[in-house]
Amino acid sequence: MDQQATHIIDGLGGTSAVARLTEAPVSTVHSWRKNGIPASRMAHLRLVARDQGKSHLFATDARTSAAA
Repeated sequence: MDQQATHIIDGLGGTSAVARLTEAPVSTVHSWRKNGIPASRMAHLRLVARDQGKSHLFATDARTSAAA
């Protein structure tokens, strides 16, 4: 499982919420938990997080560094 992707998806409200935000199928967002979020979608999610006051989801923290 991609820890960073899981952290971001959960922080933005979960798989269904991110699917709505990105207009992607739920199954696609679910696969991001395993394979990582594509760069093109990551840019969009950064903007969404900023607008929601959740930019911290993209900060490098100890969990992300330890998982790498």
